[in-house]
Amino acid sequence: MRSFHLAATFSLVGLAALPAQVLTFAEGAPGALQIVSVAESAPNSGDTVVLVDVELLPIEIAGRTLAMETETTRSRRVDRDGLERVELPQGGRLFRYRRQAGAFWGFLCVLPDGSARVVLERPGTGPGLADPFADRIGVAADGQHAVVTRLAGGAYVVRLDGGTFASTGLASRLAFDGSFEVDARSVMVGSQVVFCVAKNANDDDVLLRCGLDDLDQPVDVSPPALPGGGFKPQLALSGDGARVAFLYGVGQSLRIHLVGVTGAATVLTPVASHYEEPGYLPEGPGEPAMLLDQTGDRLFYVDADVRDELYLGDTSGVLPTLQITENAWFQPYIGLHILPRHRGGRLIVAIGDLAAMDVFAAELDPAGGSVQNLTNTGAAVPPFVSGTLDPTHAMTVGSDLLVTDLAPAGASLRRIDAVSGGFVTVATDVVGVPGLGGALPGVVGDALVTTLGGARLFAGATGALLAELPPGIDLTPPVHGPLYAATWVQLAGGIGAVFVYGSFGIASGLLEVGVEQLAVTPLGGLVVVGAPLRYLAPGTHVVLNRPAATMRRCLSGA
Repeated sequence: MRSFHLAATFSLVGLAALPAQVLTFAEGAPGALQIVSVAESAPNSGDTVVLVDVELLPIEIAGRTLAMETETTRSRRVDRDGLERVELPQGGRLFRYRRQAGAFWGFLCVLPDGSARVVLERPGTGPGLADPFADRIGVAADGQHAVVTRLAGGAYVVRLDGGTFASTGLASRLAFDGSFEVDARSVMVGSQVVFCVAKNANDDDVLLRCGLDDLDQPVDVSPPALPGGGFKPQLALSGDGARVAFLYGVGQSLRIHLVGVTGAATVLTPVASHYEEPGYLPEGPGEPAMLLDQTGDRLFYVDADVRDELYLGDTSGVLPTLQITENAWFQPYIGLHILPRHRGGRLIVAIGDLAAMDVFAAELDPAGGSVQNLTNTGAAVPPFVSGTLDPTHAMTVGSDLLVTDLAPAGASLRRIDAVSGGFVTVATDVVGVPGLGGALPGVVGDALVTTLGGARLFAGATGALLAELPPGIDLTPPVHGPLYAATWVQLAGGIGAVFVYGSFGIASGLLEVGVEQLAVTPLGGLVVVGAPLRYLAPGTHVVLNRPAATMRRCLSGA
């Protein structure tokens, strides 16, 4: 690649004059921050104060799995730059906060244009000014709505698209009144409705469905009641948010049911048994034991009646159910599983004994379905025996999977062809798990892999190796804008430089210390949070005249 100096590079990226866009910062002391916004086109022309005396808090979402952190096309919880937030696929993000030492608790949404707005806030409760909200929220995969449960009963539907409800004039409305005690673990939000398990005014367990539009009311879609019957609180939502699978029954004698955005719940064909709940984070392992595909047509589930048996079913009942781990496919019995995901009508999942696995693809057909070993470290044909892989993490790169695999000599990184099978080892002596860089909508972030032999950077869109760095040189997961990516490259002693790269080549800034964060904007701007705080864009290099702060983070952009 060609190399350019950073200050000259932005004349090459070809952006037009910048329209209105906003930069939002959290700055001050960590427990008493101020949220301010400035115009990107004139960042020193004055600021708009959004909130004062704020503490940004950890945030948790219902239905969270390990795979979600790298699924950039859906809402996901991430922890970067010392801040937990929910990244929204259209380019916004959601923060949880309290202010004035707990006098108020709420949620702050940063919109794709960089502006920030409070979407829900309520006073603290009791003499201790406690949090009035449950410990987790539901967020739609498309990032348009959230549902927030009250500890005192009821739940709010919240708009994250910048709009308001006509009935309240606010971004929130109380869709579930206080007569419903909503289980926050069950709140699954689609693009049209939210599903949840709750207790009604009669203290009965019910499954509710409520539209997200203004004035929509909850509807009871519970299956016919059984004496002593109850719901498992964790629901499995299809990728499009239109259907949910759930467990209902007595004790461990459960049936699997399905319900959509309209109509009643239907019971699926599997007989009553001890089916496993999904097992979402943070209480569970985050490796779903119940998982619908994008359209809700395929359901992966686990029957633990005697020992864990893995199944793939057709929710319409047209194709026969495939018992993935029956003896014809696996011998001796193998039941542990990790990293399940649906890809193009197939289930991709690692199966085997502990630290002795292979990655398999299972799919349905009229003849009964099939199981294919993609990695073949145990056996290429059934019955499959234990393999040699110990996978711990997987992310999608292009059409393949990039899997971190623990091995006796150290962790390796393997690229697995999820269609035809086979793998190549692309890195050894891996430290930790790959870090996926932040990216704006329409751009796939690159993956940073740290090894004992140095850092490696892989293109998130294709999986191609972009760069290798020797030991002793660190870099941050890149942030991707519309025309370039940026990363902080640091040498021993904390000295380093900002690098940007793109079709124009590579450019670097001057050596410096103290850079804490990089952020890129949809309009091609680059915010460098350090000493000094500065903003770069085509034809622009501005030092921002902000007051001194113990902590400063840019909340907008990527």
